[in-house]
Amino acid sequence: MNTYIFIPDTNNKAGLGHFFRCLKYSDFIIKPHKIIFLIKKNFDKKFLKKNNYNKIEIKYIFYENLKQTLIASKDKNKNIITFLDSYNLKLQNLNFKIISKKHINILDFKMNFKSDYTIDHTFKRKIGYHKNKNSRFLLGIKYFPILNKLSFLKREIILINFGSVKDKLLINQSLTFLRKLNLNEVYKIVIISNNSSEKDFANIKIKNRIFFYKFVSNISKFYRRTFFSFGACGISLYEKCFYNIPSISKSLAKNQYFNFKNFNANGCILEFDRVTKLNIKRIEEKQKFFNNVFKTEACIKKKFNYKKNKKNLNTLFKKINEN
Repeated sequence: MNTYIFIPDTNNKAGLGHFFRCLKYSDFIIKPHKIIFLIKKNFDKKFLKKNNYNKIEIKYIFYENLKQTLIASKDKNKNIITFLDSYNLKLQNLNFKIISKKHINILDFKMNFKSDYTIDHTFKRKIGYHKNKNSRFLLGIKYFPILNKLSFLKREIILINFGSVKDKLLINQSLTFLRKLNLNEVYKIVIISNNSSEKDFANIKIKNRIFFYKFVSNISKFYRRTFFSFGACGISLYEKCFYNIPSISKSLAKNQYFNFKNFNANGCILEFDRVTKLNIKRIEEKQKFFNNVFKTEACIKKKFNYKKNKKNLNTLFKKINEN
């Protein structure tokens, strides 16, 4: 039996992407193995999940000093395998081999690091991007953590979700565009934002019903019904592509620019800045927008296949479990 210890960067400035990505990778762990998450002490407990996909209980340990917590974990657990998901150079330079028999790095950004395996699920990532020669690299979208069988319902939702950034202006621009688009009333607008509130957009009059959420624990229930979305170019963009959702996207962080550039060059997203400036009141511009939405959907259907991901990651975790 192995003990998997996940260390996502849960610093306030790091956002939530590292944490949720680690949760998704932990779903591939099966019994009788154990799962532990090391989390910063001030992390919001509402985001915690009790069990993984295979009903293994996830134990959360809240720390102030990570190094001391790691050493204490070594004394209490056997056959430790560590997973680190962080852009923090200090965390990357920690010697995890002191406590773990294998160390896996989840990293989609160029920096110095030490690990036995490196998972970089970046779209169109090329061999040679990372310079570390002592790690086995697993590159490309085939290693993105998608496990569940995807199912789809009536596409009646327009989703607006920019992640953990300050998003008031971005949501305002999205709603203003939708007002000009003048969608049929059957479409519902779902906004997910922890940094804005419904009253911030009370001045935007739109005929479609708006549902506002601070946090959604199971976002797939919305993905299954989303026609198109507005959002950033982080981890959620990959999820939406696997659900065949055309995304009107904007790079909101340095680590997102590569995604924006490659998804855009391959016709897999629509540019937020360009779309929101369209003179959509003209009939031909409105038709052109919808044509591009359907064209983007056709493109991502060809390139994103969750069945390959499930097979690749199940194989990877079997190999990691080997002594």
